Amino acid sequence: MTDIQKKFIEKWSDMGTRWGISRSAAAIHAFLYLSEDAVSAEEIAESLDIARSNVSQAMKQLEDWSLIFRESKIGDRRAYYRCEADVWQMARCIIKERKKREADGILRSVEECFQLAQDSGDKFVCGRLKSMKEIISETCSFADMALKYDNAMLRRVVKMGTKIFRWVAGTN
Repeated sequence: MTDIQKKFIEKWSDMGTRWGISRSAAAIHAFLYLSEDAVSAEEIAESLDIARSNVSQAMKQLEDWSLIFRESKIGDRRAYYRCEADVWQMARCIIKERKKREADGILRSVEECFQLAQDSGDKFVCGRLKSMKEIISETCSFADMALKYDNAMLRRVVKMGTKIFRWVAGTN
């Protein structure tokens, strides 16, 4: 591995823990993203100095997120793994899983608490929860829209977002 690959793997591992996957899974994902060919679990364990059992668990997690894919080679019984190479598709996979694992549940909880606050007549708490419900609901709607359209549309929307911020802020 080159120093650049090692640095990227290290930084991606740090970030991955923030979006809900283990450090090992993030390191494997980064390693596979920078691998030109499909790689066996044994090669991954050896290259990253991760226990084989830990590699298996991480691979399962990455497969569940649809970030890596299993392949086979004729005459070889081992499984080989390849990473989703399209970064926009990768982003969609991450959005989908984060929304499912985090946002959908918290939105339901906030809506339930909002209803309880309304029923109790607590205007202050009701106002705060209404604001919280709004931001979470809008974020979920944005995620749903991002998942509804193809990668090209997602890319255009993200790029347009920067232009919209500049326009609204009155800056170039």
